[in-house]
Amino acid sequence: MPTRLDINARVDAPIEELFDLMADPETEVDWNPDAIEVRRVDQGAIGPGAEWQGRYKGMGSMQIKLDEYERPHRLAFSINGNRMDMHWTFTFAPDGTATRLAADAELQPKGTMRLMSPLFGPMMRRTFSKRPAQLAAGVAARRSRQPQA
Repeated sequence: MPTRLDINARVDAPIEELFDLMADPETEVDWNPDAIEVRRVDQGAIGPGAEWQGRYKGMGSMQIKLDEYERPHRLAFSINGNRMDMHWTFTFAPDGTATRLAADAELQPKGTMRLMSPLFGPMMRRTFSKRPAQLAAGVAARRSRQPQA
């Protein structure tokens, strides 16, 4: 049985910049401490159907596919790996100079990971509680690397 999560957070970053950061999983290595490596495996603009390959601490290799892309309000990803399949949907709403981020996830553990299934909800909520600061830092890092006009 899948584990479902609904998490809401306020991220101290403008909506467009946060959306662009999260729409490109290659940026995860800048803000997600569990991301070891993420690379694009296809070409073209980021949008529905774009695919990445990632390696994550505790999860191993994961295939990531962008299912929905409605800039700057909604993203959805399907993520498949040997240990777990996940579907994440993110919705973004402006909140002054910050962004309200809602995350809806369905986690489907595989193999021996199913034994840990009751722990996923609390573990993911604890992990996600750190994400607003990590995402804001990722946006700031990305902004500092962009050429000044």
